Amino acid sequence: MRFLTMAVTVFLLWCPAVFAKDIDMHAIVYPPLVYEADGKILGVAPDVVRAIQKKLGETNPMNVMPWLRAYEMTQEKERQALFAIVRIPERENLFKWIGPIFTEGDYFFQRNGGDLKIKNLDDARKVERIGVRRDGYTHQALKAKKFFNLDVGPSYNSSYKKLAEGRVDLVLMGERTYYYMVKKAGLNPDDFERTDCKFAESSAWLAFSKDIPDETIDRWQEALDKLKANGTYDAIMKRNFRH
Repeated sequence: MRFLTMAVTVFLLWCPAVFAKDIDMHAIVYPPLVYEADGKILGVAPDVVRAIQKKLGETNPMNVMPWLRAYEMTQEKERQALFAIVRIPERENLFKWIGPIFTEGDYFFQRNGGDLKIKNLDDARKVERIGVRRDGYTHQALKAKKFFNLDVGPSYNSSYKKLAEGRVDLVLMGERTYYYMVKKAGLNPDDFERTDCKFAESSAWLAFSKDIPDETIDRWQEALDKLKANGTYDAIMKRNFRH
């Protein structure tokens, strides 16, 4: 009996996952980083996460969740992950980070044929309304830069539709992802044009709740670095960006 007890103890010490709660992994729809098709979660972030999991022998599933709910849960609950969000100073201490998995330049966009001349941030501050998603990257980043002309809505889709209808003057969008985001909103990407004002260079990362052990974060980061080194990451990007 004593031998059996010792054997079980040794087994549990070597297999902590037996009692460990799985990480709840939330994917936020933001094509082509994350999107749904035929009941599957697809895109750059899911492909990267699954490739990392394959390397590490992990199988935790992803679930699609509304932005604000997932953002709050990953801060407030234990063993959470959020794929993928922009890493900015305002969020730095809220999560543990793995990445980056994607980088692009962010520009102000207006309606195609619009007469606004937006050359710099001061020009953008002078317009009446800039559409942003509540507590999204653009909302937090513009607020930090002392923009007070923000029209705050529930989603990026609502901001794009307002811009198409002339209810806002500008929307801050990524130069590579705007095409997919606007199409997802049911709008024609040709109805929008990029201004000359680049706001920032932003990077999307995998974010984990603060309770996740550093050893786990290090293992995931090392696996991602290997995917970038062996060409797997480049293949994922090429597969998801077709425009």
